[in-house]
Amino acid sequence: MTEKYIFYLFYSFIQGVTEFLPISSSGHLNILEILYNGADTRNLYYETTAHIGSLIALCLYLYSNGYFKLSNVKLNFFPICIATVPAILVGLILKFFDHSGVNLKIIGLSSILGALLLYFAEASSFKLIIKNRIYKFLLAGIFQCLAFIPGFSRSGACITAFLLFNENRRDASILSLYLGLPIISISFLGNTIDIDEFYLDFSVILIFFASFVFALITIIFFIKLINNISFKPFIIYRLLLGIIILTFFG
Repeated sequence: MTEKYIFYLFYSFIQGVTEFLPISSSGHLNILEILYNGADTRNLYYETTAHIGSLIALCLYLYSNGYFKLSNVKLNFFPICIATVPAILVGLILKFFDHSGVNLKIIGLSSILGALLLYFAEASSFKLIIKNRIYKFLLAGIFQCLAFIPGFSRSGACITAFLLFNENRRDASILSLYLGLPIISISFLGNTIDIDEFYLDFSVILIFFASFVFALITIIFFIKLINNISFKPFIIYRLLLGIIILTFFG
């Protein structure tokens, strides 16, 4: 019994910490599920519960830091809606073909590819200057669709796009958080359709609250420090993770 709850706590830690960092929360949860349970499918109920906790943490952070002010909402609401359309279309297509399996080799390859793209976006002098905010968000939304590949990272894809559009690290990370609001919400609603049974026990409560706490702490420190530490630690981590996966499990 104790081992089970330790797993749930670790599961929540992985979700809360990785959801908003450019290292792929779904990829890490998939790895954990495969290694712990030997499963090649996702536990949608636990994943959805963890996403709710992370989503509430995101909303609390944005609200407490003034990002829900009327001026910010007016500036970003329509661009965010436009940016979400590509992900909805791709998600519906994948839903139609019932694509829900996971594969360690794909996670390893996408982790490496995402790291290389993020490195290029941060280190390259090439920048695409787009003055129209709607076009900028739409292109970032197209990048965001890469996150449907297990292990690619939604936040990593968005941050990569905004860095290429000449945003600094902190602003790129904040804009990635903005784009996460509708996507995490839609993911939560979409997953609930496929859940056969809803129940409330200590494990579910633990996953919810632990994911909330870990996600909130991670967002606070990530946004505060990212301009100083750069994305290099995350790039190196993703490269090493991908290499280890392909070496031992590929």
